[in-house]
Amino acid sequence: MRVVILFSFLLIFSCAQPQTKLPEYSTVLTDKERDIQNQMFADSWLNTYIPFSVMGTDILFSAADLCEEDDRIYSLGVNLGNENSAYESIREEINQSLGLGPKLKVVSLGSLSPAGKAGILAGDEILEIDGEKIKQGKDAFPSYIEKIDRKYRKLYDLKILRNSEIIDFQVRSEQRCRFDFVIDLDNNTFNAFANGDIMVFSLRMAKWLLMNETGAAIVFAHELGHNANKHVADKIENAQAGALLGLLLGIYVGLPQDMMEVGQSIGASAYSIDYENEADYLSMYILQKAGYNLDDAVDFWRRFAVEVPNSIYSEGGTHPSTAERYVRMEATIQEIKNKIENNEPLIPSYEKAN
Repeated sequence: MRVVILFSFLLIFSCAQPQTKLPEYSTVLTDKERDIQNQMFADSWLNTYIPFSVMGTDILFSAADLCEEDDRIYSLGVNLGNENSAYESIREEINQSLGLGPKLKVVSLGSLSPAGKAGILAGDEILEIDGEKIKQGKDAFPSYIEKIDRKYRKLYDLKILRNSEIIDFQVRSEQRCRFDFVIDLDNNTFNAFANGDIMVFSLRMAKWLLMNETGAAIVFAHELGHNANKHVADKIENAQAGALLGLLLGIYVGLPQDMMEVGQSIGASAYSIDYENEADYLSMYILQKAGYNLDDAVDFWRRFAVEVPNSIYSEGGTHPSTAERYVRMEATIQEIKNKIENNEPLIPSYEKAN
């Protein structure tokens, strides 16, 4: 131990040292600057989340009949928050920016949502539903959820606090796809995925997407397509089947654990490109129902290829190339236009295998 300490001592004093005498600085000012930068980052997330959530909420309502019956719920279409809602690392900053306290406040809502059409605004605080007070603090959101019937359409009487004025609203719930969405705090990774219940978008991805509203809607609708088509459940089933086959082969060759893991990986990635193509296909029907101009959508994959040039080919990967996706999108858009021209229902022309 003494030898190690002596070696460390000699090493420190034998190394070259900076020769410049730097100006003194204040650690107090550094802490203040850290607070400023964290507030800037929090506002950057908030300024991304709000328009993204408005768009996403409207799409969830517009696409309701493209989700299976067990994947639909009745909702008012408000995204709520209070002082306990934000990510912990930016909670204080978000609370300050939005003026969040113990009451539930409308952070955003879809313009086509029941609440939006009834005249409720972002910034309104929900006090009561059907004469029952909404709890405050950590119990606020569960208190709201338990008062909304997700299985049946219903007319609700809401008491809202707007600034210092109490206003009564009547809002009738409507069906939407049940899946929720989040924007995480990852400002480095270009990523989005669906897990069967939630669509997750990295902050970096969401920021880029919002440079073009149609592009943002395409990716949102694509991830919704994965959930609506139950692709995650299919992949889990494929992974389990692959693991079983790998285990049986592993027992035969004497490597059961290794071969089970290999089989699981192969099974999970089976038909991956087909799933992506299916989600792309459904996303165009979703956008048409949500009122987007599909002619503005077709260039998305060209813009994406510029940002992620490896996607132009994507051979041997889990996603089709952007070149293939562009051509497929054109074909799907033409299919939709033909159905509209022939007064056919806008129902995707594929059947899920049982």
